Amino acid sequence: VDPEHKIGYIRLSHFSRHTAAELRTALDTLKNEGMKALVLDLRFNPGGLLSQATEIADMFIEEGRIVSTKGRNVREQVWEAKRPGTYSGFPMAVLVNRASGSASEIVSACLQDHDRAIVVGERTWGKGSVQNVIELEEGASALKLTTASYHRPSGKNIHRFPNAKETDEWGVMPNDGYEIKMSREEMLNYQNYRESRDVLSDKGPPQSDYVDPQLAKALDYLKGQLGIPAKAEKPKAAAEKADKAAAAPVPADGIRQRADSGEVRLPIYS
Repeated sequence: VDPEHKIGYIRLSHFSRHTAAELRTALDTLKNEGMKALVLDLRFNPGGLLSQATEIADMFIEEGRIVSTKGRNVREQVWEAKRPGTYSGFPMAVLVNRASGSASEIVSACLQDHDRAIVVGERTWGKGSVQNVIELEEGASALKLTTASYHRPSGKNIHRFPNAKETDEWGVMPNDGYEIKMSREEMLNYQNYRESRDVLSDKGPPQSDYVDPQLAKALDYLKGQLGIPAKAEKPKAAAEKADKAAAAPVPADGIRQRADSGEVRLPIYS
């Protein structure tokens, strides 16, 4: 995603049977190309197999708890990390949003609790329940029974229960200063951009002026970890921009028309 500073980017859209193996292949490719930092994008990832989530989390931490499950009538299960096969020595940022759930929350919570990566974006969905599928009528139907819930390494419950409040602890919250909420319009713009990127072509990815605010925030953090100074806007350019803004007429309804691009900006009310 940033060839100049060797910052890699991997997006996981789900956790299926081969996800961990495919991720390891992608990581090996990036490491061979000199990767110095990594963005792991779990936005709009609804989850999938627990085995893949624990294996992927284990790729980035050398020891400690990955996740545990607890229920009223089932014995607690704990998954621990192992040192062999760990990818370390580079800073990480994990992108999540309100549609990241289940296995995505297990991975992001694990890396956050172990200070292996910062979490950037929005609070996750809060799907931390464990279900068992019980066949009925000789396989003609089935019953999905919730038996336990996932707990992150810190011991906190990931699941958002029906009566949960916004002030309660559930899901995975971005690190302090790295919560970037996206409006419905911004979300649609991102999805349209994402769909165009996901179409494979011999010509390569399409050219676009779209700027992903959550990814940009993650890149700023990683560049800081690599000791890359932020690029300051040139004083002359900043002054010219301020002069244009001041000269632009502001109608009574508060709508400002930018003289340089014709863009219309609506007023923002707090």
